Amino acid sequence: MAFHVPQPRAWARLFCLPHAGGSASLFRTWQAELGPELEVCPVQLPGRENRLQEPPLRDLPSVVERLVELVRRHDDKPFALFGHSMGGLLAFELTRALRDRGLPLPLHLYVASYCAPHTLRRAPDCKHTHDIDAADARRMGAALGLPEDMSEELLTLMRSTVLADTAVCEGYTWRPCLPLPCPLSAFRGSEDYVPEDQTLAWKELTSGPFATQCFLGDHFFLRQTPRGMLQTVRRGLARLRPPVPLASSLPAFSKESTS
Repeated sequence: MAFHVPQPRAWARLFCLPHAGGSASLFRTWQAELGPELEVCPVQLPGRENRLQEPPLRDLPSVVERLVELVRRHDDKPFALFGHSMGGLLAFELTRALRDRGLPLPLHLYVASYCAPHTLRRAPDCKHTHDIDAADARRMGAALGLPEDMSEELLTLMRSTVLADTAVCEGYTWRPCLPLPCPLSAFRGSEDYVPEDQTLAWKELTSGPFATQCFLGDHFFLRQTPRGMLQTVRRGLARLRPPVPLASSLPAFSKESTS
């Protein structure tokens, strides 16, 4: 994880997974927005930012295996999952893997700007199958908030990461499964290229409560107007918080006080 600040008062954690080519910095401001009762855990996959020198993973099973290990290392509190774009696919498949292994499931699964995986043959993040030229890489970098004058070395590393994420998306094959038992919310931007009907289709993948909401912005609305969505997440998780247990018994009175 990166940009992670432990919150001793937190009752639950929120693991956050970025879009293809993205990194944990997408979520760097979320802790301040969500407050000390939730511990934001931005997931940093290999091949980006502080893990830039590590080779990126190129297949979804390998990514999910790493994510299962990460969640199991932090299983002392309840948790929820949030995934943006490709991160939504990863969060969904992580939840399936946890269920298959009989491990604790998320309190809530949040996905943003990603089509329900059973509706697609190819994920929407995957637009560059074989290579990405320098111009495309610079445009992608600008969309991700990177400087336009990034070095050739950084450009090469970013291309490698984006191509690896593309391989993860394009190598994905839908496997029918029973609906997940946890609540699921699916978000999108008002100008998102992810269609509304394929956002609504996430409802078919849960037997629990389902909600959907549209926020002002495009596919990267999380960078543009995240506050409203974060308020939705905070309120939703607050409703799932277990009640604070009352004291098991009243204080005992001393003999002097009862005589």
